Amino acid sequence: MKKHSVLKRLLVIALTFVMAVSMLTGCDDKQVYTVEEASSTEVVKIGDYTIYLDEMIVYAIQDFYLQGGNSAEFDEVKDAYKKLTILSTLRENKIIYDVSQNNNLTLNEEDMAFVEQSITNFKTKIGQDLLDRYGISDELLDRLFYEQACVTKFENDMKNDLGQTIQDNLTEQYADTKFMTIYYMTFPTVEVTNGEPTVDANGNYVYVSDTEKEQVKAKAEEAAGRIAAGEDYKAIAEEYGVAAYSQETNGYTGAYDEATNKIIDNMKDGDVSDPIESTLGYNVVVMLNSDDQNMKTSYIYSVASEGVDSEFEKLRQMWLSTIEIDAEGDKIGTTWDDFDLKSLLIDMEESGLIQK
Repeated sequence: MKKHSVLKRLLVIALTFVMAVSMLTGCDDKQVYTVEEASSTEVVKIGDYTIYLDEMIVYAIQDFYLQGGNSAEFDEVKDAYKKLTILSTLRENKIIYDVSQNNNLTLNEEDMAFVEQSITNFKTKIGQDLLDRYGISDELLDRLFYEQACVTKFENDMKNDLGQTIQDNLTEQYADTKFMTIYYMTFPTVEVTNGEPTVDANGNYVYVSDTEKEQVKAKAEEAAGRIAAGEDYKAIAEEYGVAAYSQETNGYTGAYDEATNKIIDNMKDGDVSDPIESTLGYNVVVMLNSDDQNMKTSYIYSVASEGVDSEFEKLRQMWLSTIEIDAEGDKIGTTWDDFDLKSLLIDMEESGLIQK
């Protein structure tokens, strides 16, 4: 009896050991690609570049990690992910990297330190298990992050150069232009309904009578005189019931109608204009800052920033045209079409990298 009991215990231990080993080696069952498979499976051609599966997978991981995803809804959008989000991004990066190298762009020590830190962060966040499961090697990450850093630096350098050129041109253009801060008061000569100018059935303004118009002008003149004598302009606007039609605003000579431009161009800080007739009424201008250099700088920077976006996009499209693309014809076989992107997404969800 003792002998059988010992054998039974040994059998239980042996079975337990087998189960433990199978649990420990369970990740092998989830191995999707070896490094050799992932790095030698051709997916697409981009000019003279052959893109392999491991590179595509890294781009997919980056996109899912940064943009998120939902495996439950993935079937509805998988084509867009494969064709637009991942493949298109990789194509554009590869082409612009090619342009950057043709322009002799290199990374300095600081740039390389950033690349190394980016790789470390990526591996820490994604986890070595997932990378190993899909055959992602350190050599691939070194190359991809280097290329992506080149693309980022090249684009930033071009934007900075464009921005500086546009800014220099605007600075010259507005050298003699005065930027100012004014308090703009309007004494309306149109009838007002619920705070808005009244219009007739044809969309034309409805004006007060000539007599009332003269009264409005007299009030505007009186208000201007009191402000010029030192009374608070905001308090005056409240007293005359025009605060709702008045505001502190920024502008520059040339931005207003001819009559107003001529008047404000000659005003100094603290000056008050005589009433200026306009479509809606009589306007009184209080000059708060007749030469606001900070405003001029901000305005030029803002306009230059908008111009950079537009000009950079033109430049970017020119770069992308340097390598001819055939969205379907450049694919090598059906590897990418057949790739189970949803399983990768599920793996990332189960690893806690993406919220389900």
